[in-house]
Amino acid sequence: MPETASCPAPYFSDFVEGRRGEILDAALAVFREKGYEGGTMREVAAALGVTEPALYRHYPSKEALYADLLGLAGDRVVQSATTRMAEVRPETLRESLLGLIAWGPPRHGRKVGGMLGTLLASAPHNETLMKSLRQHLATPMVAGIREFVPRVDAFFGIARGPAELDSAVRVFASLFVGYFATSKTLAMPDDDGAIVDAILLVMGWTRTEAAQG
Repeated sequence: MPETASCPAPYFSDFVEGRRGEILDAALAVFREKGYEGGTMREVAAALGVTEPALYRHYPSKEALYADLLGLAGDRVVQSATTRMAEVRPETLRESLLGLIAWGPPRHGRKVGGMLGTLLASAPHNETLMKSLRQHLATPMVAGIREFVPRVDAFFGIARGPAELDSAVRVFASLFVGYFATSKTLAMPDDDGAIVDAILLVMGWTRTEAAQG
């Protein structure tokens, strides 16, 4: 059955109990179809089969509802990504990074890819939503990368000063996250191996067995 605003595929209900999870899934379906600007609280209420005033008893505004979507989704993604990054081993770095990319949002199931694309599209245009995005997704992800990079650097005997580390974190994030962000826009075939090899080269992580093979 195709996904519609009145029949949303569960995402939030998988980990948010009760009515709140149902509301969030209905809202996600509406915003996925109409966007943040186009979607309305009335449509979310209709998807749930309740009145608009009943929905407002749970969320005072569309912005508050959307911010909750961003916050919960960001926390969920960061939790999973942190676990995955902790599993990356410098000894098998290329293989580990390929596994991390294969897990990433666009390929981590239709629900996650569509959910992130829907939520991220509107955040830059609204300061309240952008604040929620930074708090729940961007800042924790950068912190995770900031821990990850020195761990891999140590294996390769690389020592970076504070400014160099800042640059390295930004470079890694730009290449890694940018690969996902541009995949759909560029409409080009995925090439995980090429982006991983670029990351290894630019970061100076080139002495792995896989990279030499």
